[in-house]
Amino acid sequence: MESGVNDKAIKSEPSYGSRFIRFLLKIGSSTPLPPAERRKRIPAVAALLVSLFAVTSFSPYHILKGHYHIALGDFFGIVVFSSTLLYIRSRQEADAAYFFVCFTYFVFFVITTVLGRREVSYFLWAFVFPPMAFSILGEKKGMIASMLFFFVSLFLMAAPEGMVLYSPYSRFVIFRYTVIYLILTFIVYYYEASQQQLLRHIENEKRRYEIESKHDPLTRLLNRRGALEQFEKELDRQLRLGRPFTFILGDIDDFKKLNDTYGHDAGDYVLKTVAQIMQNQVRGIDCPVRWGGEEFLIMLIETELEGGKSVAERIRKKIENTDFVYKGTKLTVTMTFGMSQWAGPDDDIDACIMRADKALYRGKESGKNKVVVS
Repeated sequence: MESGVNDKAIKSEPSYGSRFIRFLLKIGSSTPLPPAERRKRIPAVAALLVSLFAVTSFSPYHILKGHYHIALGDFFGIVVFSSTLLYIRSRQEADAAYFFVCFTYFVFFVITTVLGRREVSYFLWAFVFPPMAFSILGEKKGMIASMLFFFVSLFLMAAPEGMVLYSPYSRFVIFRYTVIYLILTFIVYYYEASQQQLLRHIENEKRRYEIESKHDPLTRLLNRRGALEQFEKELDRQLRLGRPFTFILGDIDDFKKLNDTYGHDAGDYVLKTVAQIMQNQVRGIDCPVRWGGEEFLIMLIETELEGGKSVAERIRKKIENTDFVYKGTKLTVTMTFGMSQWAGPDDDIDACIMRADKALYRGKESGKNKVVVS
């Protein structure tokens, strides 16, 4: 038993890799980032940290050797890379900084390609560029940057000695470099494109889930959760503008009896039809909601009680005069409505809806199929 607990503890412990990624994210951003931005931020921060470590490590050596001009360049690099890191950390999106990081390494790898004309092993640095470009810039810009570097490096490898320092690379090295670089670029491109496609799919699924979680699956109206979020936003807006809004709370009369007599499918048909009627009778800025069961709630934006009453009466008459026919059977459907108006900054959403609910209850008690104002 104890072994099982320990196994679970071991499995749940984060790996060193995930810790390192969290460390890079913590350095690279002071706020949470969306997945697509996070994927670019991690390699960009890693590249900047490597650059900072390199110039900081070599600067004492250059000073001791008396290479003060190089040490000055090291100091400049420390300032630039540190500033870029701070810039990235303060931004939700940092495309300009990503471009700068890639450009810096582009120049560095161009220099190593030239130095490879003297010592061929230098050119191996060139294979680092495609993964870096794709991971920081994305699939399209990464492909452009990688191919641009490929043609520049190919020219620097093959250019005659009078045009570029040192002797050119041998034809065999150039051929092998071309094949390996292009294969590597294709592999990295395919991987990056697949990752981007996966991220887009995840984002689309997330958005779809958020929409579905806030809508009633039967009527496609907002559900209570989605409505309350919308109401709070609208309340903030109306507090700024000082304009009124009105709630209409409606309940289908004798709905339980209808369900018991004709079945739940008939009840679903009535609910969907009523929802459609309500949507057609209000404006696009208004907010019709399936509040629960056979109850519907409408928030009429910038509407006073008198104007709201005419809307409620119009909906009531439309429902009363609509032929509800389910599998050849005509159903009698009516609704009772209760109304209330937001009373101002001292009022709140719950109290306003409660007043509409009490008005609705009075309507039910006094005969149904009517509009009652709070």
